[in-house]
Amino acid sequence: MKIVICGAGNAAQTLIPLLASDPQHHVIVYAPLADEAERMNAAMLDTGLEATFAPGPTRRGKPHLITADPAAAGPGAELVLLALPAFAHGEILSALAPHLPHTAWIGALPARGGFDWQVRTLMPDHRGIIFGLQTLPWACRIQDWGRRVEVLGTKAQVDLAAWPAAQGSGVIATVAATVGEMIHVPLNPISHFLALTLANTGQIIHPGIMYGLFSQWDGQPFTAQQAPLFYGGVDGETANVLQIMSDEVQMICRALEKAAPALDLSPVAPVEEWLLRSYPGQIDDTSSLHAAFNTNRAYAGLRAPVTEQGDGLFVPNFTARYLTEDIPFSLLVSRGIGELVGVQTPMIRRVIEWAQACMDRCYLVDGQVAGPDVAHSRVPQRFGMTSVADLLANSAH
Repeated sequence: MKIVICGAGNAAQTLIPLLASDPQHHVIVYAPLADEAERMNAAMLDTGLEATFAPGPTRRGKPHLITADPAAAGPGAELVLLALPAFAHGEILSALAPHLPHTAWIGALPARGGFDWQVRTLMPDHRGIIFGLQTLPWACRIQDWGRRVEVLGTKAQVDLAAWPAAQGSGVIATVAATVGEMIHVPLNPISHFLALTLANTGQIIHPGIMYGLFSQWDGQPFTAQQAPLFYGGVDGETANVLQIMSDEVQMICRALEKAAPALDLSPVAPVEEWLLRSYPGQIDDTSSLHAAFNTNRAYAGLRAPVTEQGDGLFVPNFTARYLTEDIPFSLLVSRGIGELVGVQTPMIRRVIEWAQACMDRCYLVDGQVAGPDVAHSRVPQRFGMTSVADLLANSAH
């Protein structure tokens, strides 16, 4: 199978050895950002790229081609995997679209919110399956760029949605089985992308923890030793923020189910249920949500995103993907869905308004999804949906 991996970050560099180590796969890496393709070619010149799994095997592989040219990457592709932040999806797909077969499978790891709406808007003539994973299957970090990546933990199972869902559960099950076997992670097929969008726990966890860690930051730089752990820094107050946000997403689901009783939103799990299900046997203390985050061995040692200011001092990095991806392409999408179904989400609003100030963006105006930067998001309103009927017509088919 000819597979195009898009990206050069943690996820892409985990996928490369997983897929390229199998001789049945013809792997191409499409890395158009900056000089990533050139750097990756130089790094992998002799030995390829190695991924170490804890626990598990070490895999090594070298792609057939690493390129920044979409005309070299796209022709003949059977499977396209977007393993990069959601804010890059549009640019990557727009560049590749003229060169891809209309029947190629296109998937994102993870999809985040509204992925299917964006692909169908950018590629209206595409006839292949569109699919997305609810979350990234691994907690992974590059140790030596282009040469070695470390996988700290692997989720026991990840949900997958595919479009068009109307093709039937058999097609979705085939996609889940095929991709799951490739990446060595069980994928659970769910009914439609709307469930996947709302089930995206990254929208809760990443902005919610950033809010908990830094909403009261006094603006003073701190030392490396003072830089907080990310998941390990979750205290009771932050866990409460996460729980309320999760409850608000559940309220959106109940309102949608009332509007469309046949709609299956059972995959949208509360945050604590999702965490325990995703990391069985890896969490030492399950007595509370904040204890579960603090004692999850897959999260051990991961620090909050910070930027060095010089002289060994650091400040929070408000341009990290935990905000720049997970607000406009995740949490804001749920806020927009809530707006369509008439559900108030005050904690989600609080976190978005804090984050947009940190990022110098404007998504919410007086609480409404109406800011100028909505044009650079994936809220349903951006795609012309103004009612629950519009939302359902564009999601559950």
